[in-house]
Amino acid sequence: MRPGRVAKAAGVAIGLGYAASLASITVRRRQRAGARVVAFAGGGAGGHVVPAIAIAEELRLCGVESVFLGEAQDPEQRLVPAHGFPLVRVGSVVLKRPLRKPENLPRLIRFAGCVLQAAWELVRWAPDVVVGTGGATSVTGCVAALALGLPLLLYEANALPDEANRTLHRFARRTLLAHASAVDGLRYPERCDLVGPVVRQEFLEDLLRGGPGTSGPRPGRQPRRESTQQQERRRQRRRLATRRELGLPRGGRDGTLLLVLGGSSGSGYINQATNNALPKLAAVPGLHVLWHTGARQHSAFTGGYAGSLSNVRLVPGLTHFGAALEAADLVLGRSGAATVAELAVAGTPALLVPSPAVSEQQQTANAKVLEDRGQAVVVPQVDVDEGGIAEPLLPLLEGTEGAARLVAMRAAGRAAAGGPAAGAEAARQALAKAREAILETGRRKGR
Repeated sequence: MRPGRVAKAAGVAIGLGYAASLASITVRRRQRAGARVVAFAGGGAGGHVVPAIAIAEELRLCGVESVFLGEAQDPEQRLVPAHGFPLVRVGSVVLKRPLRKPENLPRLIRFAGCVLQAAWELVRWAPDVVVGTGGATSVTGCVAALALGLPLLLYEANALPDEANRTLHRFARRTLLAHASAVDGLRYPERCDLVGPVVRQEFLEDLLRGGPGTSGPRPGRQPRRESTQQQERRRQRRRLATRRELGLPRGGRDGTLLLVLGGSSGSGYINQATNNALPKLAAVPGLHVLWHTGARQHSAFTGGYAGSLSNVRLVPGLTHFGAALEAADLVLGRSGAATVAELAVAGTPALLVPSPAVSEQQQTANAKVLEDRGQAVVVPQVDVDEGGIAEPLLPLLEGTEGAARLVAMRAAGRAAAGGPAAGAEAARQALAKAREAILETGRRKGR
């Protein structure tokens, strides 16, 4: 390694340490006089952003302000401002293993610059605690927090922790887990707290009310004791009302609604696989398809064969996602952390195709959570490549055997969650636990 490069790297490191020391003093002064603020660091995937938004909304009810550190990309650029939270842009750098590789030196210099940028934003906002939710952007914000001496807390939404959270876990005061299986990948189990999956309050309200214009138990109110038959009749009423709100045909007694999802931004693979399967799906009697394509890919499919089918409705997004899950008989999609959390609360049957592009098979581990409950069928993407998505879909959608299997899968999902009302209450308890853990960590920042 050239001496000039070593000197440059050393100069950057010294400058970073000096700036961090000065900024730390400024942060502590502002904290003593300022209001409570929580900074969330993470992005790049819905599973890193959606749970953070859910927790931030819960904190907002307590008068706590939240700020998000992320990149100017989907999904954080689309979701965070839409929910009324400020998004400040910080960069991220992916380092290659092992770190001593010579080609990492330019990346380390860029990473130092990203950390300085994040540190400046933390000084400006003076948070009481920083919460990392995973992804490369999380590393930048969390390292800046550690350099400033700010308390660090992590939330892992996946069933298997990613590399960022595994590394940062060593320095975090607490790590909150959505799934018990995630603790196996972490070094200090005694610092981990199982709080459960968190979902947005808006989703819970949609799930219980059945969307706009429908009725259901009010959020936060203890549900009435109902028999299984009463619960099913009420679900059918909400299901039909939601279909009308979504502009779908009511269908007969044997009508089946397939909800196609690709994740928070729409999956190109799921969209293309669905489009290829439409000729076979269109031949299934009584089948209606509600296809969430994502905004960026919506126009690519509306003008083709899908747009000519009366029983297929393509939408760029779903405003009332909880109601759509309640109305659906089967969901087709990926198995990101946010999708799996919402499916677990709703109990809706699903056919999941984990993305092989996600590092360390996290989506496979997420899908296994629902598969073990009997609520989901998991199909590897390589099998879809060979036979198409229609091959595993049709046995679930055709005939009395398919209908009976969907009923059994829904019953298994509902039994695991205790029903939508109980599942929603468990999700609220998870939010409350996460909120209290964050506030407690912030209160203890000076110790």
